[in-house]
Amino acid sequence: MTPAPVNTKKAARRSLSFHCTKCVREELARLQAAHAAGTLSHTGNWTEGEILEHVAKMWMMAFDGFPESARPPLIIKLIARLMKGKFTSGKTLPPGFKLPKQARFMLPAPGTSFEVGMQKMIRVLDRIDAGERMTIPSPAFGRLTHDEWMRLHLSHAQLHFGFLFIGRASGSSLI
Repeated sequence: MTPAPVNTKKAARRSLSFHCTKCVREELARLQAAHAAGTLSHTGNWTEGEILEHVAKMWMMAFDGFPESARPPLIIKLIARLMKGKFTSGKTLPPGFKLPKQARFMLPAPGTSFEVGMQKMIRVLDRIDAGERMTIPSPAFGRLTHDEWMRLHLSHAQLHFGFLFIGRASGSSLI
């Protein structure tokens, strides 16, 4: 029996703040240590590996391109472009967003292991730290500078990594 979906707007989350890849790497090291110790848990609807894979996937598409199915309807493009500044401000993105059917390509691969998700995150951070620039236009926001892409992805990582808990059960109070 599949458990009922979690309302991620109300699920416990940690408050995180990333401003560079070093911050993300430090958090990944903490997550790796908790995983190895058997103390890593999550809230929300995705496993630890699925969360890591989803975040990495979004960064990779800013380097490598989006699938052809990534073309949102015109109204979504207009709204997204009006709100671009909010999403690229560096503030944590809001939880509970329901992806439309045409955005299913953004979902993580079901059952992604922690190890695979972690490898993908490290690979994408290595690309950034090696100087590679994100230049692919966003299907929703249009052209973004590398710095705008960075702020968007760091905000996105803050949101999703906030559902990962280190050293406490997922039902406990925020860390």
